[in-house]
Amino acid sequence: MLIVCEGAKTEPHYFEELRDALCLSTANIEIVGEESGSAPINVVDVAIKKYKENPDYDRVYCVFDKDTHESYQKALQKIRDTRLPKGGKLYAAHSVPCFEYWLLLHFIYTTQFFYPTGKRSVCEQVIAELEQADRLPNYQKGNQQIFEQTKELLEKAIQRAKQVEQYHKNNATGTDNPSTRVYELVTYLQNLKK
Repeated sequence: MLIVCEGAKTEPHYFEELRDALCLSTANIEIVGEESGSAPINVVDVAIKKYKENPDYDRVYCVFDKDTHESYQKALQKIRDTRLPKGGKLYAAHSVPCFEYWLLLHFIYTTQFFYPTGKRSVCEQVIAELEQADRLPNYQKGNQQIFEQTKELLEKAIQRAKQVEQYHKNNATGTDNPSTRVYELVTYLQNLKK
């Protein structure tokens, strides 16, 4: 399996730590971050390129944020439309507005709409929620050991992410803010261990 992440630190560190905690083989799970950049469409393009270089992957996950990226919808559409040779399949493990929302779900359930205010970006708003004293007060993008600090709350995060997904379906909110599909990738990795 291949996991291609937006950015070089936060998401790759998290999934490397998760892979190691589950004692999954690095030979079977490759995690790529640095070369994909931050635009969602670039993540998908790198994932397709990597798959073509090594079509032995069964699954290819693209991990990216909506944030303010213009290519977010285009990336999701490309994932839906792409047919990989040899039965490989692309999956989106996307977060709205950002990966930190997935981390926040470890601590609280929230369907609060996140938006930029003043000089703070939309992601900085999520990080401000995450940095509260009873959560991850010293959080910074790129930190290592984030999985280690949140692993005891992993099942709660998965349950809450599913609840948020159901909330949007039940209430026809017309928005995916906030939401995350990272739980699907995490659950898949957990099931590999079984």
